[in-house]
Amino acid sequence: MDAIDRLAWLDKWLVRVLEGILVAFFAVFLVLVCILVVLRYVFASTILGGNEFVTIAFLVTSAIGGALCISRREHIAITFFIDLLPLNPKKLIYIAGLVLMAIVNVYMVYYSIGWIEKAGHNPWEPLGWPQGIVHAVIPFSCSLAVLFCVLKIVFTLAGRESVETVWMPED
Repeated sequence: MDAIDRLAWLDKWLVRVLEGILVAFFAVFLVLVCILVVLRYVFASTILGGNEFVTIAFLVTSAIGGALCISRREHIAITFFIDLLPLNPKKLIYIAGLVLMAIVNVYMVYYSIGWIEKAGHNPWEPLGWPQGIVHAVIPFSCSLAVLFCVLKIVFTLAGRESVETVWMPED
């Protein structure tokens, strides 16, 4: 097994683990929203911290899901003009796009760490958790996005990633 094969294994393993985490968070999100709606409109009651936990689950699924979309090549893109290009210019533009996404995500990691240092100690009411615990998903997911960008660049340069279709089309 060469280095590229190991990276491909890591990519697939990480995607599977993260998809499992997303399914769990989304299931909790869905069940909790349904329970909260029934409690509110049928019983005029609620679960303490329920709405906050729904917000946290939504933040986690959105942030990690955005990083996973890079690995699965499912980001929103308008590729009409890129698809008209020959293979080498298309590869260059694809790699340049991944480099730009990685740069933006590196900046977001840097920016979010400073933000967490300033506001992360404030409690997330009514759960009482420091907001930094919840907000840590941003540098985590942006770091994952950088990793997936780097992996896609390496796979493309090694010839393991085809750029005939730059981003996966919508079904």
